[in-house]
Amino acid sequence: MGGDRVHSLGPRHSLPGLSNVPLVQSPYREKSRTKLSLFEAGSTEEVLHKSVFRRAAFVALCSLLAVFPFVLDAQQLAVASIGGTVADPAGSTVGGAAVTLTNLAQGTVRTFTTQRDGNFFFSTLPAARYSLSVASVSGFAAFQQEIVLLVGEDRNLPIRLQPGSSHTQVTVRGDTQQGVDTTTSVVGGVINARQIETLPLNGRNYLELALLVPGNAPAPNFDPTKENTFLISSAGQVGRGGSVTIDGADNNDDVVGGSLVNIPEDAVQEFQIATNRFSAELGRSGSSVINVVTRQGTNNLHGGVSMYERDRVLQALPATYDPSVGSVPPFHRQQYAGEIGGPFHRDKAWWFVAMEDRQQLGADLTGVRDTTNKTINETFATAPLHDYLTTEKLDWQVTPRDRIGFRQSLELEDDLSQSELDRSLGTAAYRQTSGNHLQGLVADWVHIFTPSLINRASFADNNFANAIYPTSNAPQITFPDLDDGATYRVPQKTQQFRLQGDDTVTWARRNHTLSFGGELQWIDAYFYLGVFQQGNIQAVEDFPDFDRNGDGKVDDNDLLFAVALRSSTPDRPLVLPDNGSYHMAGFAQDDWKVVPNLTLNLGLRWEMDTNLNNLSWYANRNPIVDSFYQGTRHRDYGNWGPRIGWNYTFNPHLSVHGGYGVYYDRVVLEIMSLEKGLDGRALALNVTAGNAVTDQNGNPVYLNPDGTFRPGTPELLSSPFSGFPFTGAGATGIDIINNRLRNPMVQQFNLGVGKQIGNDLLVKVDGIHNLGTRFIIGRPVGSVYNPLTQGPDEVTDLESAVNTKYDALWVTVRDHISHYGEFDAAYTLAKSYNYANDDQIPFEYSPIDPNNLQLEYGPPPNDQRHRLVMSGVAYLPLRLRFAPIWTIASGVPMDILLPDGSERVPTIQRNAGGREFHTAQELNAFIARTNAAGGVYEASTSSYVILPQISSRANFNDSFNSLDFRLDRTFAFFDRLHVDLIGESFNIFNVTNILGVSNLNYSGFANTLSPDTNNPGYSSSFGRPVSTAGGVFGSGGPRAFQVAMKLSF
Repeated sequence: MGGDRVHSLGPRHSLPGLSNVPLVQSPYREKSRTKLSLFEAGSTEEVLHKSVFRRAAFVALCSLLAVFPFVLDAQQLAVASIGGTVADPAGSTVGGAAVTLTNLAQGTVRTFTTQRDGNFFFSTLPAARYSLSVASVSGFAAFQQEIVLLVGEDRNLPIRLQPGSSHTQVTVRGDTQQGVDTTTSVVGGVINARQIETLPLNGRNYLELALLVPGNAPAPNFDPTKENTFLISSAGQVGRGGSVTIDGADNNDDVVGGSLVNIPEDAVQEFQIATNRFSAELGRSGSSVINVVTRQGTNNLHGGVSMYERDRVLQALPATYDPSVGSVPPFHRQQYAGEIGGPFHRDKAWWFVAMEDRQQLGADLTGVRDTTNKTINETFATAPLHDYLTTEKLDWQVTPRDRIGFRQSLELEDDLSQSELDRSLGTAAYRQTSGNHLQGLVADWVHIFTPSLINRASFADNNFANAIYPTSNAPQITFPDLDDGATYRVPQKTQQFRLQGDDTVTWARRNHTLSFGGELQWIDAYFYLGVFQQGNIQAVEDFPDFDRNGDGKVDDNDLLFAVALRSSTPDRPLVLPDNGSYHMAGFAQDDWKVVPNLTLNLGLRWEMDTNLNNLSWYANRNPIVDSFYQGTRHRDYGNWGPRIGWNYTFNPHLSVHGGYGVYYDRVVLEIMSLEKGLDGRALALNVTAGNAVTDQNGNPVYLNPDGTFRPGTPELLSSPFSGFPFTGAGATGIDIINNRLRNPMVQQFNLGVGKQIGNDLLVKVDGIHNLGTRFIIGRPVGSVYNPLTQGPDEVTDLESAVNTKYDALWVTVRDHISHYGEFDAAYTLAKSYNYANDDQIPFEYSPIDPNNLQLEYGPPPNDQRHRLVMSGVAYLPLRLRFAPIWTIASGVPMDILLPDGSERVPTIQRNAGGREFHTAQELNAFIARTNAAGGVYEASTSSYVILPQISSRANFNDSFNSLDFRLDRTFAFFDRLHVDLIGESFNIFNVTNILGVSNLNYSGFANTLSPDTNNPGYSSSFGRPVSTAGGVFGSGGPRAFQVAMKLSF
């Protein structure tokens, strides 16, 4: 699936004159999900039917969870809780006090009567605004306070009753949201409704607001199916392993990672991002968990409609725009949104509906080969996109003890976009049409046995169907600096089906808040891989030197290429059905208030994936690689995750917290599909020699001494596949899953302090140390003779063999300025290391030395040492409202590749640009020393090559600086009708931010040491800017304006 499924499908053996050349990156490891018509098999409707009717047994099992609620329990993702102690003015506890909690929007009521210890506790609450009251107790006045509970919040609210009669009431006003956290040790934050409603979003994807919490940054795109999905990197990871849930339902792509169905921004009430050290109730992630809560209907009919408009006349041009090309990038975007909700029956049942439609004519940065001047110019190609979102929600308070909820979401997204790049730039022909059709639903039931014993059971169904087709029929031509033709990775299709059942029991007893239980998921996937059907040609030069074929002209038929590859069965795709697994988890959590100012958070979680290591297929393994499997393959039952935290409160405005926990990442199903598809039998290629091939003695096969072609020479355009076949070269390599492969494990440590200064300023500082172990890497372990292809096949072991490391200081500041607004700031100082430019599918390039993986240790492609995000809202005169987001960040590292682009320079660390080398002068000095010692080995030429010097103006990375803001004014008509006029600006100062998109080169600068045609000792292209942040017109790109209007009631 996506950009990873096909990295390993290329020949990984030696060819005559091309020893160990990585001819292609496997189409299997970069498998892309393709454009899928609703009329095809595999449409959204079929996905839904298959998930429901083919797994009736699983549905029945999940139904048992509702009948036997104590059997299993799961992550309490979409709820909040509040507790405290009722005491008299002297601090003595008050028993027999009736504490009532009322949901102000829906009118529902809960009551808790305190015992002698004076404690009260309400759990499994929807995030909402509440009124908490204590009825009059003999000698004391009644108490009432409004509070706002946020998703995932565990609020501690001590209450001191005041002397008074039964007719007296003490009402507390002021700040209704929590100040210093005095009960937990989790590190993260909540993006509340005010932030979602007021802050500017380029594209209206609410997940971008997760960057307001320290430790989070945009992730590079690791998969073409995620072209229009916002990917989040948390705590130094690349983005596959994070988890997103919506109303408690898993919303993750188990095939390649990342999130699935998007929902309208107007349907989001708020979301929590637990970036580090979350409790045992949450799992399936070694980095962060995002818990999204959707809006509900209320007792009052409410709703709104809005329209957002962007156009190229309202924005600046990208910094990479070349006026000499004469092509102004097109752009036009309209987004229409609407939401409405209300009661079926006041205080009893409510409904809510939201939809959003995005119609966009965007642009892709593409390259054009100017054969006359022998340059590659940059221009733009239109990239249309249509994305339709809808969410519907029902809530029913059946009885005072029972509440049932239902939510359904649908996304239909179709686009034309750039294919996964092997080089830093692709032509307009190197693109694809994509379709992503996603659906998710969840039903939950909350039952109150007693005020202190509550159960929540839920069932969820989550599916997607994806397909991608090429826009041209020509084979892919991989030039040293450009990709052309149709990528060899498509057409491809993917379907995923998920059924999930869970149940949560929460029991408040004295000073303990206990929750326990587990979860069960069934996930299955289907892969259709039409790889290499049109072929791939590996060119060794960007432009031809002279008329080699003697036809009197110089064109691409004179260009040299090394090899041509095409499927031996171009009319038969590789189809892999039934890539499924069950996920099971159980946990116990005790939040124990040892003494009034010390809370311990003690938890234990167990997780298991039944088919993590492809156990169901293992008996079908290819016998020719039996000797490479060591030991026996079995399920891993040992994923135990203890979590210990503490929070010590000096006073209500100062607390210290910390802890330790063990967390496990999911292993994406793509790992399973690699072993199935690359088993030495499923896929074979016809590999033919190019006109640049040499014999075993290094002599050209097709070239005369003067460089002209001999008769019968294959030519790039007219006869690229006519070269002689390499015997045994049709093998694609064999992937085996190591029998000791396990879920990646991350140990997380934190120590922090929270301090409230005055009434409004809140500061939180956390020190973070994460150590990841058992992360997956592909290591070549040998070769074997394959009788099917009559030649050697390289064997790659997919093993849990490498680590990750992350150290950081996270600072959060929030200041509520009464009557004037609110200010938030998040600062991250961090350093991270890993062994590949990916979390789990690290096959873009093989390790430099398979026997010394330490050579791969280096920073990840998105490592940022400093990141500061400031946001807020200011209430101005004339009833204006100003809401900015200002992001400042340091540059990311860059890999430095050999002249042929096949791999990094092997004598330097991975992603050395901007880390090991900070200036062009430093790199040139290294190159001079390397050349003086004889150069560096390049596999494609089977020899040592001299590296070219680079320009003194070459760059490795660029800092990031972008100020976005929204300015709006509300006009009120009648009592409830409001009209908002909105203007938004993105990157108002038009700062040039160079940044890439892919994890292959996230820096945004050309990173191949390609020698100039006329001066082979110099590379003028290295270090030049290629792309701006956010693509052509995304976040951090050139200055843009957007206008909008919203009507609400």
